[in-house]
Amino acid sequence: MIPVYQTRFGGFDSPVEEQGNCFQACVASILEIPLEDAFDAIKYPDGKWFNEFNRWLKKYNLACLAFETSEEKPVSFSPLIGYAIMQCKSATLPNKESHVVIIKDGVEVHDPNPHAHRIGECEAVYFFIPLDIPKCARRTGSERVQ
Repeated sequence: MIPVYQTRFGGFDSPVEEQGNCFQACVASILEIPLEDAFDAIKYPDGKWFNEFNRWLKKYNLACLAFETSEEKPVSFSPLIGYAIMQCKSATLPNKESHVVIIKDGVEVHDPNPHAHRIGECEAVYFFIPLDIPKCARRTGSERVQ
């Protein structure tokens, strides 16, 4: 993971081109790609961004699963391993809109907002999973499955 920071910070009441790109920065960070090459959910204001995101992820042999959380159904971070994106209440936007940060093994490791000072309550966690597991395994010589 290479930390990438968001470049737009507006809330939902801002024009689309000024709305925050924290999700894009988290994707860029996890995939270790430039911000401008990462998926930008703001381009899909009709709410269909998640399906488009999964289509976009196919080129990386990945898919994304989302788990929403609430007071009645909290997500336990203790068994989590690897990188994921956690959606939380924004601590920097006055209306507490959603914001995302990167977690690793259940612990926050990167907030793409360079001005953030804390995160709010967890709303969802986005996990990355491989589409074709054999493509993920790097096997050579005697380790190769026959």
